Amino acid sequence: MIQILFRRAGIVFLVAALQVLVFNHINLWGCAMPLMGILAVLYTPLGSSRIGNMCLTFVTGLILDAFSNTPGVAAGAMTATAFVRHYLLQAMVSKDAPVDAVPDAWMLGRYRYFSYLAILMAVHHCLYFLLEAFAFRYVTDLLPCLLGSYALSLLISLSIELFRTSGSE
Repeated sequence: MIQILFRRAGIVFLVAALQVLVFNHINLWGCAMPLMGILAVLYTPLGSSRIGNMCLTFVTGLILDAFSNTPGVAAGAMTATAFVRHYLLQAMVSKDAPVDAVPDAWMLGRYRYFSYLAILMAVHHCLYFLLEAFAFRYVTDLLPCLLGSYALSLLISLSIELFRTSGSE
């Protein structure tokens, strides 16, 4: 139990450090920035507690908000994404899957993993940019930033997954 807690805390620390130190400084076309905090939600084991997972992602979001000067935006988007993750995995994962399994391309299959990743990133990025603008009238201004950030984050996440799965085989 303690090992699992330390492992998840290490993942949160790594994701937050990468976001703050590397990804916050990538700004393509003036608005496309990869939002990789979502990886803390993606790589939690199947059997983890829903409430615990939502609390962990909320704390991760608060850490990212503190260093990114976005009060509550990342925390809200990540917590809502963690809420959606549970229902998405119920639809995608078989009932006999091991509870300590991490949803990845090997366990879910490539197509299902890409769907899982694309849907959760779409939810996270839409909520993040809507909370950041806090108004629907800025949707036309936010749409290029949303799509650019979504595409960049998806590309980086798929690269990370390719690196993870190639190292495990």
